[in-house]
Amino acid sequence: MTTLLLVLVVVLAIAMAYMNGFHDASNAVTTTITTRTLPESTALTLAAILNLLGALLGMMLIAVATPWALQLLGMTPLTQETSGQPDVLGLALIAIMLTTIGWDLLTWWMGMPSSTWHAFFGSTLGVSLAIGAPAAWERLGVMLGVSLVGPVLSATIAYLLMQLVLGLGRHEWLGRRHLRFAQTVSAGAVATGHGLTDSRLPLAVIVIAFATTGSSPSYTAAIMVAVAVAIGLGTLVGGHRIIRVLGRHLTDLNVAQGLAAEASAAATMSLGLFGFGSPVSTSHALASSVVGAGVAQGMRNVRWQVAGKILLIWLATPLACAVVGAALVGTMLAMTSP
Repeated sequence: MTTLLLVLVVVLAIAMAYMNGFHDASNAVTTTITTRTLPESTALTLAAILNLLGALLGMMLIAVATPWALQLLGMTPLTQETSGQPDVLGLALIAIMLTTIGWDLLTWWMGMPSSTWHAFFGSTLGVSLAIGAPAAWERLGVMLGVSLVGPVLSATIAYLLMQLVLGLGRHEWLGRRHLRFAQTVSAGAVATGHGLTDSRLPLAVIVIAFATTGSSPSYTAAIMVAVAVAIGLGTLVGGHRIIRVLGRHLTDLNVAQGLAAEASAAATMSLGLFGFGSPVSTSHALASSVVGAGVAQGMRNVRWQVAGKILLIWLATPLACAVVGAALVGTMLAMTSP
């Protein structure tokens, strides 16, 4: 891979980390801002710091190596097909990341929570097929299974937690002050978990890019810090459109619902990180948890039309990104071919 392409890949990976933090800030701060448990600036600052720390912790806990990166992103078939053609792999990585960033921007503008992981995997599928490489169907199958189980599990846990909170409230064993404190802690857990999970995506892309040069990144620690800082800065800015949709349009969140939703999302993300072997989207986990907590107080507390739109975005994400990624890499290869 030429130096120019390598630099472009690294820059885009950092940009993708920033966009991820910006897009997914809603997962950690929606409930605390909507219920006025914390002022908006405080909530965003706390989430940004915990995202940064979670990202650093998550990246330091793994053995950063090419096999790990290829397995995480399901890119083994793509790298095998482009073996001996590092520039083609570089263009493929650029097409995948541009598609992922573009989809995050589009869904943020629409105010719809969506998964950066699903956008990335969908883009990888389209780019792989466009280049002539077989798709990593096994990895995609695991992701699909987790994508189906994760939201259902999140909604169920949130529903049960909400019933527990309501029961404790009726017996006056849980006051509003306790709820606000617990909600802040659970939101912090989601922010930390998001950093743990999503920092691995841009880091893995950089590792794969450096592998084409026959070496590993010379400044691994510096790259980790850059990825973590980018996620934290993106979170600090915050995706306000999605915050409004989750906190006001999907349901009218109260403090108890916020606690149940954040605690459920944190639990599901932990299962995905340490149990499922595949990341659970924080966007999917929180949106599903908000629905589950709302249903616990009555079906009418959830605006099902909004929930249906969110579900359509989830279904469209991998398919749309696959088409766009394939078209983009095809155009790039055509423009650069002699």
